[in-house]
Amino acid sequence: MKKLLLPILFYCQLASAQTGLWLDAGMTKKWNKSFKTSFELGYRQNLGVGFDRLYIDVGPTFQVLDGIKIAGAYRLVSNEKGDQFTLQADRLSQRFQIGTDISILDAFDFGPKRLDLSWSSTQQWSIQTGKQMSSIWRNKLSLSYDIKNFPLSPQISAEHFYRWNANIVYTPTEVLVSGATVQWRYFVGADIELPKKQSLKFQVGLRERSSGIQPLTRLSYSRQL
Repeated sequence: MKKLLLPILFYCQLASAQTGLWLDAGMTKKWNKSFKTSFELGYRQNLGVGFDRLYIDVGPTFQVLDGIKIAGAYRLVSNEKGDQFTLQADRLSQRFQIGTDISILDAFDFGPKRLDLSWSSTQQWSIQTGKQMSSIWRNKLSLSYDIKNFPLSPQISAEHFYRWNANIVYTPTEVLVSGATVQWRYFVGADIELPKKQSLKFQVGLRERSSGIQPLTRLSYSRQL
């Protein structure tokens, strides 16, 4: 009975969740062998509800060793809750990131060159008027394979979000702050190679939070200058 009940409950939860539609487009400029910068525009919506957010993202990436990169990013976000876009100061938030991206097989010179196993570890801070600053540690493991003489490169990833200040308790003598896992995010999809250093990525996935499990669909366009 449990073998039937658990999948049914899981399906019902997914069916009732609002599907997240994520669209983004970005450009990358490679200045030399070790340094590049990126610019991205993104739009997110919960289907059937309305806007979720619009954002602009910029950041540098520096390769320090083979397979090891240091990346930073700044994001300006307009957090929307409704069917009409309204630019208001209290809906704007800022996000800062710094972290490392390690291509494990490349760093240790192991395995086939077309297979990429990567681990990224990122510290993130988010600031918004009227809300407590969010401090999150993100760890993502991803696997992809570049198929020879074929435009599709399949990919899969799992990401863990740990918030350092998830729980705050005020006592007569002190303030107690503790962390907790606030989100898991999973994606599976493929990168499609296009002419003139362009690519299109299509992914489907799940986002698991305390509020429930949300299915996600993501479409990304990128171009290297």
